[in-house]
Amino acid sequence: MGVARSYIITLTSVPPRFGQLDSTLRSLLAQSVPPERVILYLNRRYRRFPDWDGTPPEVPEGVEIRWVGEDWGPATKLLPALRDFAGQDIDILYCDDDQAYRPWLAERMLKARARRPGDAIAVSGMWDFAPPGGGRRRFDKRPRRLFLWKITNVGFHLRALLRRVSCRLTGRDYVEPDRRRVLRAGYADGAEGWMGVLVRPEFFPDEVFDIPDFAWPVDDVWLSGQMARKGHGVWIIGGLREPYLAPVEKPAHSDEEALFRSEFGGKKRRQLNNEAARYFQDRYGIWS
Repeated sequence: MGVARSYIITLTSVPPRFGQLDSTLRSLLAQSVPPERVILYLNRRYRRFPDWDGTPPEVPEGVEIRWVGEDWGPATKLLPALRDFAGQDIDILYCDDDQAYRPWLAERMLKARARRPGDAIAVSGMWDFAPPGGGRRRFDKRPRRLFLWKITNVGFHLRALLRRVSCRLTGRDYVEPDRRRVLRAGYADGAEGWMGVLVRPEFFPDEVFDIPDFAWPVDDVWLSGQMARKGHGVWIIGGLREPYLAPVEKPAHSDEEALFRSEFGGKKRRQLNNEAARYFQDRYGIWS
């Protein structure tokens, strides 16, 4: 099966991370199926960083910087692209700035796109959202993705043990080895952007741009919910026959600027995720 080549890659970043972008951007430029464009969307002003002096980051040749007047928070990785490429026959692979991506990521996602033209294609899915009112787990006839649990992944633990022994003998720092996270491909309630998500502009309603304050920090739920209300599912690729798709995590993933470590309005990330999920359940009847 052939691989469509009409796609772009988009992401955003924040000033404290501008100096760490190079490895991420070069990994995106090095995809085995080259993108038409790699676009870094940056805000002219940042809500979280009001003292930024406006100096842009240095980027490798082939990366385009586009300036955005409105601060959509982490959803800036995608929302301006939906306007820039509205009505065009193109796929958008959006991702985060704190990972280095495998060179075959886009190729594997585009192959899945050819089989599932109406779905968002992702590598990491969110946990199923609890039904409103504490009801019983809902039934879904569609195939659901199955986790390959870390605690029961014998092969991973053997590799980790051998690596620890080697590091102790050589004095090198221990880095956790690659591991598979998906046992079987299937649907999930939401897509996590940090491993990459492939979408199309027409998957989203106009309301996607009107982010309420409680959903501003939780772009994964907000974007997934807007797709779901238009009937587009989230298909998680992976499994035992796939190459490793998880990116290489950079130190920035867990630094003090990471959103999952921050509180907004006195609420942590999990609380805000749940609040955003409840918004879609109550307002649109999805994930119920």
